[in-house]
Amino acid sequence: MNNLRTAILPLLLAALFVGPGCATKPPETAAVPQGPTEHEAFVQARKNEVLQSLAVCESGSWGPHSTRITGGRGTYHGRFQYTPRTYITMQQRRDGTVLTTREAIEAAQDYEKAAALTSWVIFEQGEAWHWPLCNRKLGLTAKVREINAL
Repeated sequence: MNNLRTAILPLLLAALFVGPGCATKPPETAAVPQGPTEHEAFVQARKNEVLQSLAVCESGSWGPHSTRITGGRGTYHGRFQYTPRTYITMQQRRDGTVLTTREAIEAAQDYEKAAALTSWVIFEQGEAWHWPLCNRKLGLTAKVREINAL
């Protein structure tokens, strides 16, 4: 009986302080950020491998670097060797952003920005043909098809 009283007493006290029409809110829990699943991480790693191999094929290396990379007597820029016009066009198609020529050159030189755009062009749009020599050499079209099927 004593245990029953100690179990019921807090409930009765709570009922006294919560009037009709009032409800107690359960404590809010903090949202736990969810990372990618194991499968999503695997797919992203495969995409990164393709981007790295494309950058190496196009410009000789991949990843962020302080040295500016140009090819074709200054026509092509960055690790993925974009012309300013192509970068401007692709960026506008991707999200509507309109860049100046200078902004396009700077973005093409920024590995992270250029890799994100290149990933979109290759994996979302299926347009590996923008890099014809490296597409054939690396078999990009087949690799993209395989990764997109995962």
